[in-house]
Parts: sequence; C-alpha cells; structure tokens
Amino acid sequence: MVRSLRMIVRLLTVGILTGMMIVCDIGFFSKLSSIVSGADAGKMIVCAAEKDVYDTLQIVIDPGHGGENLGGEYEDYTEKEMTIVVAEAMKEELEKYEGVSVYLTRNGDQELSLEERCEYAKSVDADFLFCLHFNLSEHHTLFGAECWVSAFGENYSKGYAFASVEMELLQELGLYSRGIKTRLGSKGLDYYGIIRHATERDIPCVLIEHCHLDQDNDKPFYDHDDKLKAFGRLDATAVAKYFNLSSEELGVDYSDYQNLAVDVPVDLVAPDSTEPEFCNIEVLEQNADNGQVTVQVSAADSDSGMLYYAYSYDGGETFSELFRWPDRLSDTFHFTMQVPPRVVPRIVVNGYNGYDLYTTSNMVSLPAMDYKTPEEFAAQLAEKEALESASGDVRSIEDRAGDSEADGREESLYDGFLIVVCIVCALLILGMAVSMAMILRGRHRRRRSRRRRRRKRKRDSSS
Repeated sequence: MVRSLRMIVRLLTVGILTGMMIVCDIGFFSKLSSIVSGADAGKMIVCAAEKDVYDTLQIVIDPGHGGENLGGEYEDYTEKEMTIVVAEAMKEELEKYEGVSVYLTRNGDQELSLEERCEYAKSVDADFLFCLHFNLSEHHTLFGAECWVSAFGENYSKGYAFASVEMELLQELGLYSRGIKTRLGSKGLDYYGIIRHATERDIPCVLIEHCHLDQDNDKPFYDHDDKLKAFGRLDATAVAKYFNLSSEELGVDYSDYQNLAVDVPVDLVAPDSTEPEFCNIEVLEQNADNGQVTVQVSAADSDSGMLYYAYSYDGGETFSELFRWPDRLSDTFHFTMQVPPRVVPRIVVNGYNGYDLYTTSNMVSLPAMDYKTPEEFAAQLAEKEALESASGDVRSIEDRAGDSEADGREESLYDGFLIVVCIVCALLILGMAVSMAMILRGRHRRRRSRRRRRRKRKRDSSS
C-alpha cells in the first residue's frame, strides 16, 4: 500500500514539473515568435535591447506591404507576396557574408505600420534599412527600376551612394534605369513614410522599386519565384559591395570596392518639378513607297535628364507606347516611324524627363503617302491568285470542250472510213457474185449446147 502511494506521488510530481516546463516553453516561443515576426513593435524593442549584436553590421530588410495592405495588384501578381520572396532570398544571401546580422521587419503576412517598421529597425540599431517594392503606373505605360532616397543630409548621400550600386546591378540584369530620386510631401519632408520615419531615427534608408508589374517590358524579370529570388540575391550583392563585405562561402571579396563619393548636401535635394527645357523635331526622310518617316529629335532636361519619348502621327490625338531615350548622355537622336497609307501625317513627339514630366515638340505636316501595306499586298495577292484559279478552271472547261470536239471529229472520220470500207467490201462481194453468176450461166449454156448436139447426133444416127 505504501509503495503504491509513493509511486502515485512520484508520478504526480513528474507531471506537475512537466506541465510547468511546457507552459514556460510556450511562453518563450510565443514571445520569440512575436519578436521575429515584428508583429509587436514594443516586444521587438525589448528583445533588441537584450541582444549583444552591435559588434557586427546590422541590416534590416523591409518587405513592403503585408496583411490587408496588398500593395500593387496586376493580373495574378500581388506585391506583398512578391516582396517577401525577394526579402527572404536577400536575407539568406547576405547571411553568407562575414560580420553581418540581417533582420526582416516581417517574415510572414503581417500588417505593420511604416512607423513600426522603422521603430523595429531602430531597436536593432540598424546601420541601413532597405525597403523592397514593385511598381505600377496609372496608365500602365512606365517601365524600369528606380530608387528613392531621403532628400536630407547624410541620409541622402548614403542613400544615393548605395542606390548607385543597386541601379548599376539592375541595369546589368537588363532593366531600364529610371534613376535615383527624392520626393517631398506637402510639409517639405520626405514624401515616402518609410524614408521619413527612418530619417527621423537617423537610419539611412533606400526604397527600391525593382520594376513595374503592369508593363510587358518588365514582366520577364518577375514572372517566376526564381526570378524574384534573383532580385533578392542582387540586392544582397549591392549591400555587400556598398559595405565592402566578403564571403568565404561565396568566394567573393568586395573589400576594395570603390563606392560613388556623394557629398553631403547643405540644403535639401529637391525633386525635379519642371518639364524638359525644349523638344524639337525635324523630318529627315519620307519614303512614300512604304510609309516610313525618319525623324530627328532634340530635347534636354538639365535637372533629371531625358528618360522616354513617344510619337504621334495624328497631331497628338494619339501617341505610341513609351520608348527608351536611346542615349541618356545625348540630347539628339533619330528614329523611324511607320505612317499608315492615305493619311496626312502631322508628326509630334513627347520627350519625358526622369520624373515623367514631358514637353511636346513642334508639329511637322507631310503629304499623304498612297502605298500598299503588307496586309493590302497580301489581300491583293490572294485576290490575284483567286482570279487565276478561276481562270484556270474556265480554261480547263474550254480545254475539255475542245478535246470533246476533237474527239467528235476523230469519231466522224473513223465512221466515214468504216462506211467506205463497207461500201468497197459490198462492191467486191457484188462483183464476185455477178462474176459467179456469169460463170454459172456460161456453163449452163455450154451444157445445153452439148445436150442439143448429142440429141442431134442421136437423131441422125437413128434415121
């Protein structure tokens, strides 16, 4: 009995201790989950204060949007889902470098305010905050990548220096560079909240717009998770170059990489708010045989440079898609456009600067060109072939009719020949019959003559 009671007490003791351990573990892991996810800014701050990680480079990556904040949506793509893929790949790649700690403001589908994201970066004593995004445009016409930086002091110079590395790598990937820009709100502060809150906390911050979701020029760069991960690795490489990191695992050493030297501005760096200074065009050649018109364009913007151009042949009522400005270092270039037939061309060009502001050129009117388009040539050829086919059918009928007549003539000649042969044969038979009758008649006469002579001799002998 006593032994049984002892066994029961031991079991109860073990159970109580196990339960207490489980409760403690649940509390610990719950707290840890909140810290890692960034769902509770207060908890993140407490955790950061407890961590002794300030002897290494502290990098915070902010996957844009999250939760009910979907970000940009286009077709089957949602920005919040894309940014987390890029961010996780960037973190994984950066952690392969020595002397760096990497944090995510969210590692799931959490919704955080911009201030909470920056407060978290401050809590881990971030050396830099990288905010990852994808872009869309109102009319679905813009394409390319761009970086936004603070307009103020060291945050501008540090942001611009990093962004120059980032944009160089994005261009090497094949994306069109829309530049490194600042933007101000109505109060004269940084327009983008993530940059504004980071600047208030003295954290350098760059907002990376990797490309546009709503433009076919950019779609080949993001239409698969592997390509999104490639963005993340590219972003990590830009960070490694900017901070002169090295990685034994990756076999790279950027300790000698020379960053762009950017002076700290005394005043704020205001965005370009004016259109290009001028945009002029001149027609170099007009080919009336195929409707091609070669146009020379001259335009300039001393603040943000030239970015795109679009043309119109109907006086500006409609415009083409946007095209890259061929040479960002040159104000002048020429291109060839196609003008429809039997249309009076009234050619104008819009030249766009780095902030998507445009200036419309002078108008050049040309005489209409009466030529046939490839479609018209194809239709004409098809019509010709149809007529030839119909003519061939008619000739075939005529040939068959001619053959029938020839056959009739041949048949008539054959029939005539047969008739002649038959007549000749009939005449021969008739001739033979007459000859036979005459022969028989001659024989009959000779017989009668012999009988008369015999009767006569017989009468004479009897007398």
